[in-house]
Amino acid sequence: MGRSIINLDNVYENNLGMMAKIAKIVYPNQQFEESFFSELFKGGNDKKKEAYMAQIAYYSEIPVGTIKLLLLQKKKSDSLQKGLHIELLAVLEKYDDHEIKEKLLEYALDECKKNHQHKLFTATRSSDEQLMNWYKEHGFTETGSKGEPVTLSDGTSEETVLLIRELD
Repeated sequence: MGRSIINLDNVYENNLGMMAKIAKIVYPNQQFEESFFSELFKGGNDKKKEAYMAQIAYYSEIPVGTIKLLLLQKKKSDSLQKGLHIELLAVLEKYDDHEIKEKLLEYALDECKKNHQHKLFTATRSSDEQLMNWYKEHGFTETGSKGEPVTLSDGTSEETVLLIRELD
């Protein structure tokens, strides 16, 4: 059996910049603070340290997508429920039709199972109908709740819609 042309690999400190680059290319109007990426590698003995997971997707050894997840073991608010939160799912437009998003979503679903979580959720910009429809096609439903607003590169903010997928 041949090797898959699409592969996922962990995000390490030395390729964190690639993750950031992909995110900024896919979402050029969204402002990402450096801490959004660097929090993956927080050190120290903080007992309340949050559990992040991240992957970079490669298409024929070219980095083309990324995902960042946050494990929430307790409900923090209506927009941050108990479960696994997709904080970032980004695939370069040229590779959007190569099943890469699906492979990254599969990774998130596997992490839910490994961590005994029954909910996978994300907050998507309300203006991004294409991404919202993609999530709905993959089993997510709108909750009626708003997610945390995102800050755009021009300094304004935009509402987000909370989408959730219940797992067995």
